Amino acid sequence: MAMRDGDPAAMTPPAGLVARFFAGLGCGGLFGLLAGELQLPVILSYWHSYAPLATIAALVGGVLFLTPLRRLLIAATCALAALWLAVCYSPLSQRMAQPLVRADALPDRADAIFVFSSSLQYDGELTATSMARLLRGLELLGQGRAPLLIVSELPPPSRSYAAVARTLMDHLGTRGELQSVGPIHNTHDEAEAVARLCAARGWHRVIAVSSPTHLRRAAATLEHQGLTVFAAPATETRYDLEDLQRVDDRLQAFGAALHDLIGYQVYRLRGFVGPPR
Repeated sequence: MAMRDGDPAAMTPPAGLVARFFAGLGCGGLFGLLAGELQLPVILSYWHSYAPLATIAALVGGVLFLTPLRRLLIAATCALAALWLAVCYSPLSQRMAQPLVRADALPDRADAIFVFSSSLQYDGELTATSMARLLRGLELLGQGRAPLLIVSELPPPSRSYAAVARTLMDHLGTRGELQSVGPIHNTHDEAEAVARLCAARGWHRVIAVSSPTHLRRAAATLEHQGLTVFAAPATETRYDLEDLQRVDDRLQAFGAALHDLIGYQVYRLRGFVGPPR
């Protein structure tokens, strides 16, 4: 007997399609989880929670499994799984990260110390990365390496980095001038803003402070603006960069190194690093 229009049985998808959709949810979710573990979103400077991305990947996977593209998703997930194993159980992260670290012999006296920005917590308190960078800058200021500390501000809704720096300087009894530049959106913006400030004040020699794997690109971007730069890496607090024996440390270092390896090449192609202008 033919089914009438509106019959619930006529609107029920075949069991095979439902099974494929749920298999796609699993495959897409695994793809998203592996991408998050490897911190691949940081390539695009995405620093937020990875949970929404894994959810989206699962839903996209469910849809793709209803099409011939499911084979591509399966291959991509297998490739990510192989990369995850290589990062976790080989020296890959160490070999990627070490060439990015730049630590120069510091002068007795420079014109200024510049601390590259990192995000703050929503309430304005320092994150582990921003704290490590700022403390390194204050350490150099306290040693008398320069009379001035420069920080850069992120655009709203971020709180003021300079206000946090001033409070910390007061608590530690660190003397020196504090200047801020910005708001900035990326490392290139910071370099241009610092170069303008230095040109206005007649400064040339700057000690640059940032995370170890960021310093090669950061210092080169400042040098492209015509400044003489001395790189002073902050302590890496997210993982043990010098050792990388733990799996979690290797995964963290892989994401950081991948971000700046790609970032350096992008900056080179865009003419943001290289010989001074």
